[in-house]
Amino acid sequence: MKHLFLVVLGSLLSPQRAHSRANCKPVTSSFCQGLGYTTTAHPTGVLGFNLRETGQIVEAACSPNVAVLMCRVVVPECGSEESSQMKPCRALCEKVKTDCDSALKAKRLLWPTRLRCETLPQSNCVQGQDTSVPETPPASCQTITVPVCSDLSYTETVLPNVLGHATQEEAGMALQVFAPLIQVGCSTHLKPLLCSVYTPKCLSGTPRPPCRTQCEQARSGCESLMNKIGLQWPEALRCEVFTTESCEHYGVGSSGGICEPITIPMCQGLSYNQTISPNLLGHTSQREAVGKMSFFNSLVQTMCSVDIRLFVCMVYAPKCLAGEVQRPCRSFCERAKQGCESLMMSFGVSWPDELQCNSFPEDKCISEDSRPEMLNAEGLLAKLIAGGYSVRGKTLSLKTAHLLLTLMDADKTGDLNVVEVFKLETYVAVLRREYVESYETRTPPSVTQTQLKKALSLREFDLEDKTFRVLWQENRSKDGINYDEFVAVLTKLQILKERFQAHLLSLPCDCHVASFSFKQFMTSAII
Repeated sequence: MKHLFLVVLGSLLSPQRAHSRANCKPVTSSFCQGLGYTTTAHPTGVLGFNLRETGQIVEAACSPNVAVLMCRVVVPECGSEESSQMKPCRALCEKVKTDCDSALKAKRLLWPTRLRCETLPQSNCVQGQDTSVPETPPASCQTITVPVCSDLSYTETVLPNVLGHATQEEAGMALQVFAPLIQVGCSTHLKPLLCSVYTPKCLSGTPRPPCRTQCEQARSGCESLMNKIGLQWPEALRCEVFTTESCEHYGVGSSGGICEPITIPMCQGLSYNQTISPNLLGHTSQREAVGKMSFFNSLVQTMCSVDIRLFVCMVYAPKCLAGEVQRPCRSFCERAKQGCESLMMSFGVSWPDELQCNSFPEDKCISEDSRPEMLNAEGLLAKLIAGGYSVRGKTLSLKTAHLLLTLMDADKTGDLNVVEVFKLETYVAVLRREYVESYETRTPPSVTQTQLKKALSLREFDLEDKTFRVLWQENRSKDGINYDEFVAVLTKLQILKERFQAHLLSLPCDCHVASFSFKQFMTSAII
């Protein structure tokens, strides 16, 4: 496996062979369009020149004829080797070099060492761009189809890329070289970097350049691993030639912070999907954060506040926008605390010191969920199906989805917000696992009367015999209770029990006498 990895990845590092002089191909580099010629024998650059570096110099626009010079040297017109008429003039080269000297230094770009003006002809040569040549219209953005890059924060790319790949199929094939490193996970920034090079973000038909900071982060995480197996960081990914300007389009802030996908289970499926490390409490990775926030797992499931899950996640996995952390507002913290602090105190637990609301800002912050996820019964059913909550291809019914939505819809809006959906998914996930492990092996799969009694007893649903018989008769089919009804029955009782207990906690006194009514409450709800 190591040998195969060396061979495959090593292929990226080997010099590119020059094309046959007679093998003319279309000029694919976007920065070399509209210069008076359309074919070249070197579409990926003459041996010894770096096409990406050339593009960086052209895009600097440091001289009116910088594109004419660079492209006719690095991506020369077909036949230019035999004819000086197609080569740029020495005077043009000297003029461009003088014009660009300070600009290239400011952008930390280097003049190509192989481009020596004295080697170019002084006459019978190209002195500049023919202004009569119409400019090629900009390329159009296209939806990313390369699988590795299909889940980025941007969805459109434009080709050719800086490496000269003319199609996504070509870029995707070349990108497979890095699959072992991506799978190893040596850096969370490697995949975004590679995609920014092979499938760059498209803006109005123009590719956005890769970001140097992102490259340096990826290199720091992966280079040592590559060196251990005898590989060097690829020449195609030299960080010093990438831009340091406008890295925000790849989630890199001015301070060097880099957005990364959220991997903490409790914080997935929110109104944002990118976070940044360290978080607001100083945890340097999501792995560290998920261990520290385990205390809140049960609290979030109680739904003591509609804001508690989002608030906790915005502290432990804060929203990242253009490489900058987005902090929750003090008012947001106070709403989450107000809903849950009394419940915590009933268990002898205080609101954490590190989450004191006066430590959060009052302005330039997030005060509410900017995109609450609202689902009706049809949307809820589709989400449960997409989440894999089926058994042998049999999904929950729309009738059950309506029931679950009605029970979970505490604010009576007719749909569910993201917190309610998260809590409901937790219920269904537990019940599905129990059904598959304990009841699905029967022929046909179903829950017997004895098994249902046991399931109810384990959850402390102490029903009277008459109540249980009604429950059984209303939900059983020919062979027992199937998966759909099992989920409906148990989820209904669970929600009713939690609702009843929540009312007890809100009573102004220690009213133990009220506990007798739980059986009556369940009986009324079922019968």
